[in-house]
Amino acid sequence: MKTIELRRRAAGTPAQILNRAIEPSTWAGADTSVTVHRGAAEGAHLTTRTPLRAADLPAAAARFLGEGAELVQEVRADPVDAQSPEAHVAIAAEVAGAPVDVDIAIALREISGGTDIHAITRIVSSVPLFGSMVESALEPYVESLLSERLDQLVDL
Repeated sequence: MKTIELRRRAAGTPAQILNRAIEPSTWAGADTSVTVHRGAAEGAHLTTRTPLRAADLPAAAARFLGEGAELVQEVRADPVDAQSPEAHVAIAAEVAGAPVDVDIAIALREISGGTDIHAITRIVSSVPLFGSMVESALEPYVESLLSERLDQLVDL
């Protein structure tokens, strides 16, 4: 298992940052589809689906992907009110058919002048004998994607 820990500070409140994190437009992209199962008031739950091309991935990970590989992310957050001093987002990501799971826990905590964003990511591969190699190959890729996503949350 590989663990990635990232922090950011944002000017908004935890509720504002959470609303940005669960906004479908935050996740939508040219190739990404977003399905909203529940909105913020009920406890957010959305699913994103992004086709993956082997050419975009580290070689060690690309070998385990077949044609039509797709990244599926389940994004969940409990409802919070506008005055809440903290909020949490959980993201479970997998590539259908690939032996890798990525779980991300994001804590949003009110601090003086804004919000502390603390993300802990765990990458786990179940490839016999080569799991740690796959995890190590994916680590910089996942860290880069997560860093971009957190930067989006900061840029309110």
